Amino acid sequence: MKRKKINIFTCAALILLGILIISLTSCTRIVSLYFAFDTGTEAKLAEESREITTAGSIYQSSIEELIKGPESGELYPTIPSNVRVNSVKVSDGTATVDFSKEIITNFEEIPHSSTTELLAIYSIVNTLTAFGEIEKVKITVEGKDTGEIEGLYIEDFWGHVGIYEEFERNEDIIYKEQ
Repeated sequence: MKRKKINIFTCAALILLGILIISLTSCTRIVSLYFAFDTGTEAKLAEESREITTAGSIYQSSIEELIKGPESGELYPTIPSNVRVNSVKVSDGTATVDFSKEIITNFEEIPHSSTTELLAIYSIVNTLTAFGEIEKVKITVEGKDTGEIEGLYIEDFWGHVGIYEEFERNEDIIYKEQ
């Protein structure tokens, strides 16, 4: 009889511990994501708020949500859906985001142009700088910021603007209703 009480108590304690661990590691948070928006006369970025579940880095989870694309039918994705986020590291106010090679090799989903390149870069930058602790963003591909992948120069990104430097938030590219 005594042994059953200990086993039941132990099982209940383990279940409660499991629930506590799950609740501490899976938090939800509302984040600002920036997607392409056609104003009718120009392309801008528009903010979409989204509640996301994070089991690890809120920064990496936010960029992964950005890659999933917008929920609103009025907005357009800025990053191909097959891109993976290898890591997001923050140090001294700068976030370094490392992407898989598909961010520069996938031309099918989002045609590479000077406009789409600016929108892609600043959708990443403005999403991350919405967090107060991030002031600048550095983009790398497969852990590198220079060199070639499949005959494409990493630092050229999509061939127009390039990722030669760290980027700061760009408010001018964000659509503001009149």
